[in-house]
Amino acid sequence: MKSNRFSFAVTSIFAVSILAGVIFTGCIGPRVVRKSCIDCHQNELLKYKEGKLHQPLAKNDCEGCHIPHGLIGALKLKAKDAKLCYQCHEKDRARLEKAPLHTPLTEGICLKCHNPHSSKLKGLAKAAGNDLCYLCHAKEPFTKNTVHKAVLEGCDTCHDPHSSEHGNNLLDKGDRLCAKCHDVNAGKFVKAHFDYKVADTNCLSCHEPHSSSGDKLIREYSHGPFGQRKCIECHNASDSKEPLKTKAQADKLCYSCHTVQENGFKKPHVHSPVLKGDCTSCHNPHASDHKNELVLAEKQLCYSCHKDTEKRHTKKFSHTPIAKGNCSGCHEPHASDNQNELKAMGAQLCYSCHNKDSFIKAITHAPIAQNNCLPCHDAHASDYKFELVSPLGDLCYSCHSQEKKRFDKVTRHPKVKEGACTACHNPHATEEKKLVLSKQEELCFKCHSNLLDRIGPDGVHSVFKKGKCLVCHDAHASNNTKQLIEEGGGLCYGCHKSTKISLGIAKYLHKPVVEEKCVACHMPHGSKIKNFLPRPLKGLCLFCHTEFEKSLKEKGVVIHKPIDDGDCQKCHATHYANERGLLKAKGDTLCNNCHQNQSDMKFTKAHNNISTKDADCLGCHEPHIGKDNRLLHNIMHAPFEKGECKRCHEKL
Repeated sequence: MKSNRFSFAVTSIFAVSILAGVIFTGCIGPRVVRKSCIDCHQNELLKYKEGKLHQPLAKNDCEGCHIPHGLIGALKLKAKDAKLCYQCHEKDRARLEKAPLHTPLTEGICLKCHNPHSSKLKGLAKAAGNDLCYLCHAKEPFTKNTVHKAVLEGCDTCHDPHSSEHGNNLLDKGDRLCAKCHDVNAGKFVKAHFDYKVADTNCLSCHEPHSSSGDKLIREYSHGPFGQRKCIECHNASDSKEPLKTKAQADKLCYSCHTVQENGFKKPHVHSPVLKGDCTSCHNPHASDHKNELVLAEKQLCYSCHKDTEKRHTKKFSHTPIAKGNCSGCHEPHASDNQNELKAMGAQLCYSCHNKDSFIKAITHAPIAQNNCLPCHDAHASDYKFELVSPLGDLCYSCHSQEKKRFDKVTRHPKVKEGACTACHNPHATEEKKLVLSKQEELCFKCHSNLLDRIGPDGVHSVFKKGKCLVCHDAHASNNTKQLIEEGGGLCYGCHKSTKISLGIAKYLHKPVVEEKCVACHMPHGSKIKNFLPRPLKGLCLFCHTEFEKSLKEKGVVIHKPIDDGDCQKCHATHYANERGLLKAKGDTLCNNCHQNQSDMKFTKAHNNISTKDADCLGCHEPHIGKDNRLLHNIMHAPFEKGECKRCHEKL
């Protein structure tokens, strides 16, 4: 027995060993070789090979820049922007980061100019020559009537495409750079400058370095004497000891011609450069690309001194003159009778652009009436639309603080909640009281016109039809739903006074009337159904009287005709009555309204010749539903059930 067990154990171990070997061998399997990028991106490679390949791509080393992706394609780089390029171009880093930098380098985006894979052009450039520069720089300023030869030869004649020690990425200081092509001491050159030797002067004070509308690359706007080539009017003679020196100090020299302006500058508020007699801090005495020979575009010129103002102008919304760079739209650049050199004071300045008629109406907002726009608007820039000094709602409450307290209620008009006061009010002036945008009858319908669409032309509540919304609603806020002035029937009784009086003397009231829930049965604005009902009468009544709804659906029942017609009001009063069940009349008087044939033999015979005058019909009949046409009660007195009425009643 032990021998058999031993044999079985040995056999089992041998079998398990073989199985494990098979499994182990199967797990190793053939080695999986990962595809290279080129295996999938053959089309891209063929396209790239049309030009000179970027070194990593030439070595099929895509992973020099890219992180491999899986089955789902994705662009994953080892580093972002210039940091990736510097992994190989580290030796160029110090040179390429020398300030000032070309804008793409400042942003660290080498690919604005270079193709990362291949190009037919030197340096893997994206475009040839100046066309590369025109990818960012507008072409028009470089292609005017007279074009600088250096521009035609290529931008890199004067500019370093990456970085430079000199402004605008120039290869050298301005006048020295010009002298590399122009022999400033040559007789022809000196003669062209009216025998003045201009070496070591700023060539760009007269000439445009790229292209110009006129000849000689002279800038667009010329100072009078310069335009007439009468240098002698301001400078000493060319053969004098100091030929380039001016004949007098700047302001005195300027006023020798601008006498009218000199007198005009004698005002209480004078711009600082004028006060210092430093005309050339703003004006180029020779030529400029800017009107009035300004040394810079107007806004940049102002910012060169007003640094704090420049920071304030970075806000989201700018006054139109600021957006257009037109500071002189509001400020006199030299002198003024008004503070801050303004052209006019208060709203009068604003009216020079904004139509005054829009602000002069029957009802005017207090700041406008006081000729002062600045309590609400910033004159320059703001983070809020229309250059408001604060968010609209907060701005209004800064004066209307009592209204803010009054509007702090349970239900607020959506526009009040949003602080959008101008949805209903004109912030400046209007012909309507309280500065509302239009007549009260029209104002609410500007937003709530859809309410009219839901109502038939003949079913509109009179106050709603007349646009008298404020009879029921508070325009701003209320502690009641829908901004109602009052909850419940009290609001309705304000107009429906006779109904309220009748309710006070009636014995029985409809439950919604008792609870003052008029809107349980009536639409407050109107309805396509008579009496402003929200649904046909039968469905409306059954919405509350659910016990009848189930009975009406039973098979084989007979329904009283008024019920079947959906005319519950045939028998019942809708608001109040002096009879139980809100019946309109007592007993047979009510029934006789329809059953006016009591003297008819057929009617008399049906009642076993018993008189029904002054009888209570409901003593025998169901008022709503029955099992047969007689609408008799389900449970009947035995003699009545057998038709033996004479046992109790006399004959006619």
